[in-house]
Amino acid sequence: MPPAYADFTREEFEARYCSTRAYMAGGALDALLVTERLNYQYFTGHRSEQCAVDKIRPYMFILRKDGDPTLITMPFEIAQVELTSYITDIRTTGALTGHPEFVTGVLKDLGLSRARIGCELGREQYLGISHQGFCEIMRGMPEAEFVDAADIILAVRNVKSPQEIEYIRRAAMINAEAQSKTFAKVHAGMTENQVAQILRQNLIAGGAEKISLLCVLSGANEKGIVLLPTDRVIRKGETLGLDVGMSYRGYWSDVARTASVGAPSDELAEFYSWMMQLRHDCNQQLRAGNRPADVIAVVNSYLDERGLQTSGVGRVGHGIGIETTEFPSLAAFEDIVFEAGNTFACNPNFSNHLGFINAEDNWAVTEGDPELLSAPAAQWDVPVVEA
Repeated sequence: MPPAYADFTREEFEARYCSTRAYMAGGALDALLVTERLNYQYFTGHRSEQCAVDKIRPYMFILRKDGDPTLITMPFEIAQVELTSYITDIRTTGALTGHPEFVTGVLKDLGLSRARIGCELGREQYLGISHQGFCEIMRGMPEAEFVDAADIILAVRNVKSPQEIEYIRRAAMINAEAQSKTFAKVHAGMTENQVAQILRQNLIAGGAEKISLLCVLSGANEKGIVLLPTDRVIRKGETLGLDVGMSYRGYWSDVARTASVGAPSDELAEFYSWMMQLRHDCNQQLRAGNRPADVIAVVNSYLDERGLQTSGVGRVGHGIGIETTEFPSLAAFEDIVFEAGNTFACNPNFSNHLGFINAEDNWAVTEGDPELLSAPAAQWDVPVVEA
């Protein structure tokens, strides 16, 4: 029986496994051992609430170069796995200790005693088990070789399927709509925390499942942004910035907006308009065949014309998917070529005496024009909230 509530089709997961095995062959890997919870979710379809908060139990995925994939979880997760995952080789341990020994036993049972096994050891990857536990697994398999497979995982997750893009689109639309509704309800005299509460209510009412990032920023931000809302009172003549990461069906959006509290000054109106033109020209570079360097070249040309410098963040955007911010970065160091199916949050933004000036939307790369995911898009003229 197929799982009743899977987020994707069997064919979707088979495509992920096929792509991964092709990369594995290029790296002469016999197997891939996945331990980090979001990688585990990506390959299994099992979105465990327990996994996100419990570091004492193992959640792992094993993909051999041939044969069925294997999933390691806890006995109380079996019902959820069967409802959401197509994997049938499920190994469980109810013990709270001795996991490395159990995992070693599973790997040996799968014929991997002398295998070359890829793991989450490199760039932007983290093990979902302790370093000590991982070392115990390696000691338990002295004839196996454990190597970095970060590049494989990043490459496979980088290009999204049409269904993944639809989930990102839904998350992005909920996000953008909630921020628009929030601007319509808030006014001068409220605190940032009061604005944050209204924003949370709008997000949840719209269908948001989780919130990873919720920033409410008012007033000048010359020393950088404060990522958590405070009890600071919002005043007429200031700016009010929102920056939110939220998910739908396990996929995330990252959307930001800036408004003027009361009618904007001429200086704010002009700077915001300039930022929006910069943003537009950056977004137009998100086309198959281009590179992050093409986006950065646009930014640098605009900064040079105005005599400005970057804020030192190191990038002007990033991938979005099963994480709010994920590989690849829109940065000069990122040596990749955009492909149809890449999804990005692109947000050249500024923190200065005017405030946090940002208008971050989410996009999918296509063979033609970039596709907006976060409708309604940021307004070309700075939005105004009640003074």
